[in-house]
Amino acid sequence: MRARGSPLPRRALCTALALAVALGAAAAARAQPPARPTADWRTVETPHFVVHYPASMAVWTGLMVERLEAIHAAVDAAVGFTPGERTTVIVDDPTGQANGVSFGPVIFLWPTPPRPADEIGENRSWSEILAVHEYVHTAHLTRPSRNPRDRFLYGLLPFPVQPIAARTPRWMREGYATYLEGTLTGSGRPNGVWRPAVLRQWALEGKLPTYAALDRTDGAWDGAMAYLAGSAFVEWLVARSGERSLPDLWARMTARRRRSFDEAFAGVFGGPPAELYGLFTVDLTERAIAARERLESAGLVSGERFQRLDGFAADPAVSPDGERLALTLVPESEPARIVVWSTAPDSAGARREREERERMLAADPADVPAVEWRPRPLEPLATLGPVGGRGHRAPRFLPDGERILVVRSEGLGDGRARPDLFEWTWRTGALRRVTRGAGIRAADPTPDGRSAIAVRCLDGICDLVEVDLASGRVEVVARGAPDAPFDRPRVSPDGSRAAAAVQRGDAWRIAVVDLATGSLRDVGPDDGASRFDPAWLPGGDALVAVSDAGGVFDLERIDLASGVARPLTRVLGAALSPDAGDDWIWYLGLASRGSDVHRIEADRAPLEGPVTLDPSLAPAAPAAAAAAPPLGPSPDPAADPLAASRPYGLGPRDHALLPRGAIAPSGRAAGVTLAGADPVGRLVWTLDALAGTDGAWRGGAASAAFRRYRPALSATVFAAREEPSAQDPVRVAGLDADYGGAAVEIAFERDLLSRVERVAIGASAGRLDVDRIPGGIEDPDGARALAYAEASIRMLVTPGSWRLSGGLGATGAAGSTADDSWTRATASLALGAGRGAAELRAETAYGRTGGDAPLWETFAAGGGVSPLVDPALLSQRFPLAAVPVGYVQGERIWTLRIEGRGPTGLRPFWWAGTAGDELGDWKRAAGIEWVLDQRAIPYLGLPASRVEAGIARVLDEPLRHETRGWLALTFRP
Repeated sequence: MRARGSPLPRRALCTALALAVALGAAAAARAQPPARPTADWRTVETPHFVVHYPASMAVWTGLMVERLEAIHAAVDAAVGFTPGERTTVIVDDPTGQANGVSFGPVIFLWPTPPRPADEIGENRSWSEILAVHEYVHTAHLTRPSRNPRDRFLYGLLPFPVQPIAARTPRWMREGYATYLEGTLTGSGRPNGVWRPAVLRQWALEGKLPTYAALDRTDGAWDGAMAYLAGSAFVEWLVARSGERSLPDLWARMTARRRRSFDEAFAGVFGGPPAELYGLFTVDLTERAIAARERLESAGLVSGERFQRLDGFAADPAVSPDGERLALTLVPESEPARIVVWSTAPDSAGARREREERERMLAADPADVPAVEWRPRPLEPLATLGPVGGRGHRAPRFLPDGERILVVRSEGLGDGRARPDLFEWTWRTGALRRVTRGAGIRAADPTPDGRSAIAVRCLDGICDLVEVDLASGRVEVVARGAPDAPFDRPRVSPDGSRAAAAVQRGDAWRIAVVDLATGSLRDVGPDDGASRFDPAWLPGGDALVAVSDAGGVFDLERIDLASGVARPLTRVLGAALSPDAGDDWIWYLGLASRGSDVHRIEADRAPLEGPVTLDPSLAPAAPAAAAAAPPLGPSPDPAADPLAASRPYGLGPRDHALLPRGAIAPSGRAAGVTLAGADPVGRLVWTLDALAGTDGAWRGGAASAAFRRYRPALSATVFAAREEPSAQDPVRVAGLDADYGGAAVEIAFERDLLSRVERVAIGASAGRLDVDRIPGGIEDPDGARALAYAEASIRMLVTPGSWRLSGGLGATGAAGSTADDSWTRATASLALGAGRGAAELRAETAYGRTGGDAPLWETFAAGGGVSPLVDPALLSQRFPLAAVPVGYVQGERIWTLRIEGRGPTGLRPFWWAGTAGDELGDWKRAAGIEWVLDQRAIPYLGLPASRVEAGIARVLDEPLRHETRGWLALTFRP
């Protein structure tokens, strides 16, 4: 494992290019979005951590920093290992969602807290549980191998990874971190109600994942099973073999004797993991059946099922007149959409079914009609699909019943996203944006329809706010805190009050705020149970909410005058997200295939009390509460944990020495890149050196990108040589040259998620020495100077289930080469259409050279992207790695490419190009390639990279019917 800021490690000895390609791709695939370098970053250090955070997130960060050293001590003691270097912690919020990630000695923490209805919403402090979980990964997975060969080989890698991380399956990595998350905090998923609800429901339906499926990352709940079933399996193993068994497993996995995970596991637990997992699922199913018997003996109450869904749903909302229901549907692999249904009986559908049944029996009297085993599927009255690939959530009807407030994430321009509020007129489809960059998670309109009470989550703090629906102005009603966020507000029928969930320690409470005075009071019993997702019952004197009293998420009626809470439902899985009309209470019922929409009478008499599940039935029931001491000192209002913080500046430096090179029809080259970066990517630089055959680029370059401000500034100095005349078999004369110089560029990019705009201007000065063409004109040796401007836009729209993309680009350049002035212009257009993971894409580009341009400045297609000279200085080159440089060449050029894209990353393509004074002699190639373009991962010390591999068949002379392959790895700041 490398030490940050230490001398260059032994990986400089690595020369296996193919290995670097494969491992670099794996690292890139796991990388998270980098932090934004333009923020006002600050740094604070503790004995074992270096924390970088935006100044705007100081409140959340300060609370987390107070706990870090206690978390370090507790986790190291539990894992049985202490990392040998400080852990870098980066706090940032790229998406406005609750998340975190660990990669070796680097941890990313996203401060936006989870909702109580999220599986990670059960905690006593979001910053605590997040830091514990991610630091467990660091302490667990950075343990070095004691095998000398492994230590040497893994030391060669260009990113910090150890054999234990590479060999441990995902279910154990995440299950173990979740297990300690619960053990060390006394809260979290192992101590909550969500995990037993899911495991119990899945077990009772026979849908528990197989051992092979535990590592899945897709699906609404399939991807969560590594955490939920994984942590429960770890608990079962510990109960079977003792607490010491886990450290023993890690010791065997890092031993001098190399072992696979299965081999190390069997040596500790007495059997292969797949076999023991099978025994665990049998035990879990038995406990789930016992829990079901306990609930059934008390009498299940779930009302009636209104719709059976084959997918997950959220946020049911009933219209003011009770005639329509809006709902968020979350398909398996698509963005969320909102549907509006009628709540009236589908008499026309029933009549059609009856007539069809009569026709069937008339034609075949011996046939048997199907039993009615589910409610008739409803046709939506209206559907609001995704916009730019981003779905909508949290629908709430306005008083007129014609407009619905919804929430959708929008880009801030720097690659980050925040949820904003929109107004949807469901009959016409009109959609109006209300707020911009406000971080609105959910909103409920007031009875006059002029404003809405909402939850705003910014910088890790979720406040209760009022939004003016005409202007989008936001005013705070009640301030939240890092450990006391608000969630899902609902306005009372008379508009005088609002109810919302608020976290109090390790439980969620219902709070009612007086909108005139801002006074806040908790309602309902203070019995340690969590209550959330409130909705007002008719009359405004009571609420319905979700409660986990007894260990199951059920609906509960809370009388505001007396504070008495009594259950309305008794279900096997979970009853969630209630909304109340005059006649019905609507809610969602948990099922392994998704969610079902249920309703129960609004005036139904409550049940006597909740049924408490026996903790001995865990993990099919909530475990017995285990006390866990606080991690860190009690918060001291007078203390400032960030008092010793300092401006980030350019940050600490990290370095990497990386192999690079290419094998292509134009030639072969190999070399190294020395890269330097700071954790948030303010300054990234590379030093490159390449040697190779005559037909390939070779030489050296030094490049840097400074992204502290917008626009970003980049510069490069280079000395390179290329000899297309040495290519085999296509030898192109007039393009061999030595080229050296310097360039600078200023670029402004605005990333709005579904639209990315980029404008750049740059200039370069240098010397170009072009080899003489035997018998040709005088060499254009001498100074080469140019200036250029680039503009591009990429867009994405998602009508229905389709995904349509497009892009426009234009480049203009003017310069002089050996006193010959020239101009050049290029334009490009790209269009794509796809559904699911498949896409068909077409791209075309046109270029024209003007003035007294020498041959070297005219267009040439072929070869790869220049690895040393900035491509902006070579806008006359149209890269195509399948053929040599100059496959087509001339003062004008036109190319067309059609390609397919799919889930594997492979791209079959067909390319055609023509160049010259007169266009028309088209050259073609067809093949398949794989490209990974990864922006810089500065917290790992890695610059931006491009991995390209492919094979193609050339269809026209002079390479007709030849098959060419290529492989290239390049880096840039």
